[in-house]
Amino acid sequence: MPSNKIYLCNLPPSVTEALLKEHFTEYGEITEVQLLVDRKTKAPKGYGFITFTAESSAEKALQQDGKSFLENEITVQMAIEKRSKK
Repeated sequence: MPSNKIYLCNLPPSVTEALLKEHFTEYGEITEVQLLVDRKTKAPKGYGFITFTAESSAEKALQQDGKSFLENEITVQMAIEKRSKK
């Protein structure tokens, strides 16, 4: 299933949506950056998603898998849509 969305994990606590957008914009136009935070503490959970306008941009961004970002070795994968419960 083609996707223009990537999943990122092992993100450092200091990361912001702006930093992610700045870092990944070299791969293509970004439509959304989503960092997940704990509902109670508002602390970052260490993972998030980036949606590109084009599938090819998301594929290029996979080059960052295992690379250092803000001193953390991050994981970058294609995002998989969750199936809705019936």
